[in-house]
Amino acid sequence: MKLLVINPNSSTGVTRHIAAAARQAALPEDEIIVTQADGAPRLIVDERDARLAEQAVVNTVLARGEGVDGIIVASFGDAGAKALREIVDCPVVGIGHASLLTASALGGSFAVVSFAKAVVPSMQQLVVGYGMQASLAGIHVVDLPLPEDPGQIKAAVEGPLLERCREVVAQGECRSIILGGGPLAGLAMCLAPSLALPVIDATAAAVQLQRTLHFSRGRCPAMFQGTPRVSVRPG
Repeated sequence: MKLLVINPNSSTGVTRHIAAAARQAALPEDEIIVTQADGAPRLIVDERDARLAEQAVVNTVLARGEGVDGIIVASFGDAGAKALREIVDCPVVGIGHASLLTASALGGSFAVVSFAKAVVPSMQQLVVGYGMQASLAGIHVVDLPLPEDPGQIKAAVEGPLLERCREVVAQGECRSIILGGGPLAGLAMCLAPSLALPVIDATAAAVQLQRTLHFSRGRCPAMFQGTPRVSVRPG
């Protein structure tokens, strides 16, 4: 399976985190091409950022012109995913949608935990847009100053985010937790051993959903040992 994974912001540090999370979810025979969107904002926070990111995602796909089995949009708001489905033939999966579907499969309600108050409205809009508001137990964030480099957000909030997740678990109102936001890619695997509920990594969920879609199209790859091929391209 050959996937193009696009970081809709222009942070090379966030792109590296996304690449690592995608690789962890990949099979040995997979080829995963990871890039960031040309001309995108450094971090997607509000509606204006999302609009800029959407156009940047579309432009990046048009410029690459590569034959792939699927495309992953690696922002929790799925910026540009809908537009891409209108111009490409392969499946397009946003990490936000993939994580919501994974939470639904686990059953019961879910909570979203993220890194800043500013992202809450867009996350609420995403959940409502996919018709899953009835299952949302809440959106919880840590209230800390963010580093200037979005690629450093993951390291800066790891400890406080774990404590926030523990508080969510203690409330007993959900059966799973989604870590929301591209900058948090790969963090779920670090936090999960310390928590009593499943913690969903949105990037990994998107890779797994693409695999299901790949199988549904009659493309079942042979299994073998090795290391997934991953290339990371700057914007």
